[in-house]
Amino acid sequence: MKKNQLIDSVGSHLSLFIIVILTTLSLPVLAIAPAPLVKVAKIKAWQQGDISIINCEVSVPFLTVFSSESDAKLTYLLPKGSEVKAGDLIAEQQNYYYLKQLSRLEQELVVSNAELKYNTKEFNRLLSLDNMISATTLENFSLKREQSKGKQQQVISEIDELEHRIKRLRFYAPKGGTVVNTYSEPGEYLTQGKKVLSFLSNNEKEINCKVPVAEFSLDKQAVFSLLNDNKQQLNVKRINQVVDKTSQFVNVYLDAQGTEISELLGQRLKVKMSFANSSLTRLPVDGLNLAKSGDYVWQIDGEGKVAKVYVKLISNQSGYFLVESSLKAGDRVITLGKAGLTINQHVEISTNIETS
Repeated sequence: MKKNQLIDSVGSHLSLFIIVILTTLSLPVLAIAPAPLVKVAKIKAWQQGDISIINCEVSVPFLTVFSSESDAKLTYLLPKGSEVKAGDLIAEQQNYYYLKQLSRLEQELVVSNAELKYNTKEFNRLLSLDNMISATTLENFSLKREQSKGKQQQVISEIDELEHRIKRLRFYAPKGGTVVNTYSEPGEYLTQGKKVLSFLSNNEKEINCKVPVAEFSLDKQAVFSLLNDNKQQLNVKRINQVVDKTSQFVNVYLDAQGTEISELLGQRLKVKMSFANSSLTRLPVDGLNLAKSGDYVWQIDGEGKVAKVYVKLISNQSGYFLVESSLKAGDRVITLGKAGLTINQHVEISTNIETS
């Protein structure tokens, strides 16, 4: 019986020894486990800068307003929406009574000229008599001559003002454009200062863009273009230095001169705004990892070592993301086999051909 117990004890210790030996032999096998296989793609360059799509509308700095400069009936008026050429008649007031008044003033001027001529001639005649005429008489004729001259100048001034009023009874288009609004009706008696119509010139259009303050900087040179026409760059005319307190938008006014903009006043447009930004690159869609702590990619260096690089997602483009980060064009990021990766881990590219 003691012999059997001895055999069992030796067998137990032998089994424990065998287990220890096998465990020790297995450790090197775990240490040389193969590196994870991954697929990679290269980061692409982005030449267009930091892009935002902003809402804009066609506007004008001012509308030209025509107002009555005289008290007269409105006899002719084009309806709003009428398109005209430069020099076309767009409104007219009655001139009958002003023409009659002008005729009376012209007759009065003839009389004034005759009076001035007579008084001047008489003054010169008395002056030539020298000591034969008293100084008082000479002074009286001198006064009459000056009064006649003053009356003549007054009539000339009244005629000039009346002719100007008569001329301004007709309203002509200063440029090619459109009658935007009318404020009176034909047959209405207009007093001086009453608005008649407002006029929009075709070459005064501009584009008013409302840009979020968070996306705009006065320190950076922004480039604007129509969304569907990258070649047609829009120049900045002026920037409103006052921000809307409620919406936090700033108004940027773009010059529409020389463009093919045919939109109507108030029509909305989409405009592309871009800033130069060398930290922007194109990232393949499969390379991005979304996380609450921040979006990131797994970058692989020339030795196959993995690094975590955080990126800022700017926009979603067709087939790639536009991101801002320390990545450069040509850098490689892992697109397949990302599960379980750790920083500084060595990986192996699955094929010799990298995905683009």
